Amino acid sequence: MASTCIIDSKGYRTLIKIIAIMMGIFQIVVAGYGFIVINMRCAIHLTFALTLIAMLKPVRFKSNLLTDVYNIAFTLICLGCGLFLTYETRSAYVLPYTLNGPSQMDVIVGTIILILVLVGTRRTTGNALPIICSVFILYAMFGQYLPGLLTHKAYKWRSIVDVVVFTSEGLYGQPLSIASSYVAAFVLFGSFLSITGAGQWFIDMAFSLTGKYRSGPAMTAVVSSAAMGTISGTGVANVVTTGAFTIPLMKSCGYSPTMAGAVEATASTGGQIMPPVMGAGAFILADMIGVSYGEVAIASILPALLYFLACAFQVDFEAGRLGMTGLPADKLPKRWETFKSGWLYLLPVALLIWALCIKNYSANYSALYAIAAILVIGFVFGMKGERMDIKKVLQALQDAARDMLSVAMACATAGIMIGVLTKTGLGLKFTSLLLQVSGGMKLPTMVLTMICCIILGMGLPTTAAFIITATLCAPAIIELGITPMGAYMFVFYYACLSAITPPVALAAFAASGISGAKAMDTGLCATRLGLAGFLIPYFFCFTPAMLMQGNLIDILQVCVTSLIGIYLLAGGLEGYMWRILHKWERVLLIAAALLMVDSGGVTDLIGIAIGAAIIVSQKPWEKCAARKAAKS
Repeated sequence: MASTCIIDSKGYRTLIKIIAIMMGIFQIVVAGYGFIVINMRCAIHLTFALTLIAMLKPVRFKSNLLTDVYNIAFTLICLGCGLFLTYETRSAYVLPYTLNGPSQMDVIVGTIILILVLVGTRRTTGNALPIICSVFILYAMFGQYLPGLLTHKAYKWRSIVDVVVFTSEGLYGQPLSIASSYVAAFVLFGSFLSITGAGQWFIDMAFSLTGKYRSGPAMTAVVSSAAMGTISGTGVANVVTTGAFTIPLMKSCGYSPTMAGAVEATASTGGQIMPPVMGAGAFILADMIGVSYGEVAIASILPALLYFLACAFQVDFEAGRLGMTGLPADKLPKRWETFKSGWLYLLPVALLIWALCIKNYSANYSALYAIAAILVIGFVFGMKGERMDIKKVLQALQDAARDMLSVAMACATAGIMIGVLTKTGLGLKFTSLLLQVSGGMKLPTMVLTMICCIILGMGLPTTAAFIITATLCAPAIIELGITPMGAYMFVFYYACLSAITPPVALAAFAASGISGAKAMDTGLCATRLGLAGFLIPYFFCFTPAMLMQGNLIDILQVCVTSLIGIYLLAGGLEGYMWRILHKWERVLLIAAALLMVDSGGVTDLIGIAIGAAIIVSQKPWEKCAARKAAKS
């Protein structure tokens, strides 16, 4: 029986589409022209987000009347408070507010805004982030009663609302500012490219290139996820997009549901660290250390490639251990025909890279140029035989607006928490505490930071986990001599990897939904497959050349040594290279890989010597000859 609720009516759904399109157009205007008042841009972005969340994610009651009344009232409250927030960002109000502080009405509306942000965050990201944010707010209210380093002076509620809602140290801070500009622009780019069918072409191209190898379907997942990662910065979205094809394919070739889901989750998680379109945290990272997003994208190239190579090595060794074989040529797409059908998809990506990394344009302008290229190619030439039309443009704007919601709420909530850290001074205290616990030593501090990232990432979106951990832990790493780029990249990398670490592994859970395996088993298997990738941040912290910082010789050296180290570590973890390895061989391979973390002449040579000895003992040339003979 059809619902009689107003919120389920065609007119209401049309209204949602109109508001989403308006949000998409607003973000294009922001990317092209900007806003003089940053706080106003943040307030408008937040108003759109809260209103759409209220409409798209309603609360249901048994009574249709109660359902309508509650949800329409909640939507109007979101819209009204958002407009009030926007109105108060005008320049005529800033001076009296600065002189007199928040009025009683400001405090009331600010309190309601806090509640709305927490509710909106719960509806888009789950319970964990709003619960943690609530703990932060309670700490600001009652922290004066805590002992030792945790204590702070007493604050009135008016003072707390002032900082966390109405200033650039709280809600209007770095996270929401970046979300309402750079992140939104790149979400629009990904949405416009996806609406043309680019995702499926990347998958088909990867399948045609890798399907013949023994790890064919699994390698397809790795390569297609790397390709999708260049246009999408969300691990879960990558799982859903590429996994719909690769997971059933892996299962049909003999992989267990758990292994199929784990391979896809591990590979898709790397999409957040793959330039040019990285996760939202990368834009905030750039702002935190005062560099352009293009510099962050360039610094991320080697770590991202190493991550996907680590995944490729592990799935290939796993396929060898399981006795898998590749698919026959007649079951694979024709490479050249596949390439010809969609090579135009590469032009917007190439233009984006050129604008970001060569011309050093801002992230906003670079994304706009790439979107313009998609529109020109789509309307004039068409892609895969289909031309772009107005209907697709409007759909892309709607999809982009929906994709912005979770990032907007995570960043708004993270901004509130940063406001509490600033108000109470907890951030500086935590840095001192971390250095005390680690004894001021580099490696223990990095390990503790890694654990913080993974624990926070178990319940938080990647962006929120990165912001909180970067605020608390990155300064401690920098104090120990790590470069700012290395320290913040270290935190960002592990915040991304938290998507595959149980007990809450969002990417693994999404993959298990497609594969039909148990979510926890998939998460544990994904963690095992990604273990080689967990070593990479230590490489670039101890050797900044991996982040393209240094001369060409240093960069080439770290490329070679880190590649060898990842290869040896993957073999040691999987227990297979050219044959099944003995336990003592696995231990030696892992030790050899660890010796190569700190790129230095002696340790590198020892690690390479140990790895070479174990590889030679397996007589790989005989295995290659036997494989060629079997094919002939």
